[in-house]
Amino acid sequence: MTPNDNNPALLADHRVAWQRLAEYLRERGLGADDREKIERLAIASPYALHHLQLEPGLVDTLLAAGAFELPGPAAGNTQPAFADLKRDLRRYRHRKLIEIIYRDLVAADPLETTLRRLSDLAEQIIAAALEACNLHLAARHGQPQDADGNAMQLDIIAMGKLGGHELNFSSDIDLICCFESDGELTGAGRLTHQEYFSRLVKLLTQVLGETTADGFVYRVDLRLRPWGESGPVVLSHAAIEHYYQLHGREWEQYAMVKARVITGSPHSRAHLAALLKPFVYRRYHDYRVFDGLAELKQKIDTQAKKRGMRINIKLGPGGIREIEFFVQAFQILRGGRNHRLQNPSIFACFAAFEEEDFVDRETLSELRDGYCFLRTLENRLQMYEDRQTHDLPDNQAQQARIAAGMGFDDWAQLLEQLQYHRERINHVFLDLFRHDEDGAAPAVSSEVFADDAEEDRQWEFVARSGVGEADEINRLLNRFLRSNACGYMSSRARRRFDSLLPELLTVIGSAEQPAQLFERFMRLFSSIAGRSVYFELLHQNPALLRRLALLFGRSAWIAGEVADYPMLLESLIHPRDHHEFDPAVLSERLRRQLASVEGDTELELDSLRLFKREQTLVIAGAELAGEIDAMQASRYLSELAEVVLGAVLELAARALQGQYGRPQCHVSGQQREAGFAIVGYGKLGGLEMHYLSDLDIIFLHDSDGEQQVTDGDKQIDNAVYFGRLAQKVISMTSVLTASGKLYEIDSRLRPDGSKGLLVSSVGAYRRYQLEKAWTWEHQALVRARGVAGSPALGEAFAAIREEVLRQPRDAIELGREIVDMRERIYRAKQPPEGERRDLKHSRGAMVDIEFLVQYWVLRSANKVGSGRLYSDNISLLNELFRLGLITSLQSRLVEIYTEYHRLLHESVLQDQSSEVDAGVIAEQLQQVVNCWNESFGLEN
Repeated sequence: MTPNDNNPALLADHRVAWQRLAEYLRERGLGADDREKIERLAIASPYALHHLQLEPGLVDTLLAAGAFELPGPAAGNTQPAFADLKRDLRRYRHRKLIEIIYRDLVAADPLETTLRRLSDLAEQIIAAALEACNLHLAARHGQPQDADGNAMQLDIIAMGKLGGHELNFSSDIDLICCFESDGELTGAGRLTHQEYFSRLVKLLTQVLGETTADGFVYRVDLRLRPWGESGPVVLSHAAIEHYYQLHGREWEQYAMVKARVITGSPHSRAHLAALLKPFVYRRYHDYRVFDGLAELKQKIDTQAKKRGMRINIKLGPGGIREIEFFVQAFQILRGGRNHRLQNPSIFACFAAFEEEDFVDRETLSELRDGYCFLRTLENRLQMYEDRQTHDLPDNQAQQARIAAGMGFDDWAQLLEQLQYHRERINHVFLDLFRHDEDGAAPAVSSEVFADDAEEDRQWEFVARSGVGEADEINRLLNRFLRSNACGYMSSRARRRFDSLLPELLTVIGSAEQPAQLFERFMRLFSSIAGRSVYFELLHQNPALLRRLALLFGRSAWIAGEVADYPMLLESLIHPRDHHEFDPAVLSERLRRQLASVEGDTELELDSLRLFKREQTLVIAGAELAGEIDAMQASRYLSELAEVVLGAVLELAARALQGQYGRPQCHVSGQQREAGFAIVGYGKLGGLEMHYLSDLDIIFLHDSDGEQQVTDGDKQIDNAVYFGRLAQKVISMTSVLTASGKLYEIDSRLRPDGSKGLLVSSVGAYRRYQLEKAWTWEHQALVRARGVAGSPALGEAFAAIREEVLRQPRDAIELGREIVDMRERIYRAKQPPEGERRDLKHSRGAMVDIEFLVQYWVLRSANKVGSGRLYSDNISLLNELFRLGLITSLQSRLVEIYTEYHRLLHESVLQDQSSEVDAGVIAEQLQQVVNCWNESFGLEN
């Protein structure tokens, strides 16, 4: 509000009170600036004006930026006089509210700060009142104690705005009260703990809520407790847990998002919070929240209409409640797997939304700006007379003063801005909470597919949709409807299925093989039949059905993955930018996901598995759409594995460092931290992974010197530490759980194979490669590179690899050994050589090309420039040809190898074996065989 000469006119309806206060301001000789500050306060809040003119000395504290303090009990007064307590609490609240109003209006505190101050004030008063009431009761009955003999305190759960640190100026306080455990006291009446704490709650409620000559402190609302008004006012922790496990209702789950324990011992608070958490936050994404909150909001809207609340800024369209419901929906939906959302503060959730990209920036900005505007207006309405209201006033004088307090020239200008925010908020809310209109019939009558329905009626429904292969689709549909899985469907899930079926038939109608696609959907529906949340997800996101049809039609493997792991559905709602395959982008995204569940090992591993599967689907979708080719997909899959391995290593190291500290070594009097690295071989090392590839890896460390131990309280040898670290990485990566596994791990390529140490020192590894390794181990080294861990150690490995590969070799002996190894593999695999050929192991297939590249590299590596001994076959072939080390005919293997990769990926995505018709690749097979025979001096 800009000061102007007309401001005193706004105080006409409180002229007497203002004149008294103005007289005090003149007597104090205050300057114009200070007088204007108090004038602004008086205009915005007649409540503040009333108390200041009764106690004008409060002005001095305000102008000095001081803070009012709660008076303590008189010395030696252990038995509080409740009349004095009530008076002191009420007067203190008045003073603090005036202080907060002043800081809000004059010092321009941010909204979040104002709401926090109001909440802190309530907590302070509750704590003071509770302490006095407890002293009073304990003096007569004794103090309840826990099993260890410690004084047991009342646990108070703050709900609603107090729970979220968002209390407004004249709010009720919603509380749920409980205590740790049952027992009996030895004092007068031998009260049980239940009886004692019931009396304590009732006394506390009276102290806070009774209206006296000084007013009241807070109206206490206990109706959110278990069983509501019919339930006891206080329950034990066990009773609380039992209630929410067996009887908790959906609206109570939504309300509990704002729950925060504000009193009790640290142990008791932590225990109570832990037992409430599973009721509020589920480990899966619960899409039923949208339907439930929409229904609850609809009931609120109906009540608001009946009570004529169209100008209510809390409950009306585009009001505060719609923003709160929007945020709560995402908290319940995603909070189980993102701990940042397990926060009762809406401001903390806004920050999480922004960082995690849950909501687009424009929508988030509209919600945040709208919330701040509405909450500020709410404060202005309530600070006017310290009255709990959310309705806009009809009184013109009050309108003018509130407009001035909000910084507007007039009421019309305020209404215009209010309408702007409400329209945007309501649009966002309705867009998120899309739900069926009241009384709308399901798209398919339940009678059509009832157990006793006639076959003809069912067939007619399918045939009428116009879908091809109607007979087969009808058979598949009936098989699903009569399956055990369908019997597990809840009534809500069945309604959602009924509404999805016509759209599904329409979607599959354009497929080349509609029955096959329909069967893949039925497998998915059988998988999610007992989990209605996924039917809710499909209902809330109609475009998802069409996207699934596209992917399922092109890939049986993707259809199987989604059916086996339905949580992947969530990643398909909003297709990601397929061009964002940068490992740094993936690493940051995964880091944020893991940070949101830090400390919960099970959720961390689940997050890793889900991230890997989601990103794999993104890559597969891009390849199926022709946006990337098979070789690019292989590179992206390999880089994804690197990102995941890096995260696994970090989690494993963090767990061990918590026990043993970090591995240290002393070399020549210098101490340093010993490094650890993971080296990838095979398809991972060669950047040629496909969708089902295992990981061939070895582990290295660079610990050395006189003393090699960890630096924790519990020290162990570095060798033992690194062995445990490697075992933990393997376990975390390959362990099979309900959410699958990350990768199969094969570590047999380490020195001395499965008989050797799991982790080698970099020095021992070099000696082994130079002195003991077989030729086939040097072949494997061609496709090897550091993929995770210490960058310095990765560079050391790269130097060893080049040194080993560049060793002089007898070309004839080298060729003989490679041919012999190829024959051993061929005899072990026994691939088909008739009408079908195996893309990997048949004569002239991928393994022959890989062995040829390895032969050429080991024969000629000393002629390849530094840093150009790549680990992938395509780059190596191109480099060998560029240097003239292979012929143009041999360089055609690039094209052939690329085609083999495309066909292999196609087979995997169709959930088929790696065998193809011989005629499809006959020419390529023969060309590879010719290159093989030419290179090794063999006859065709």
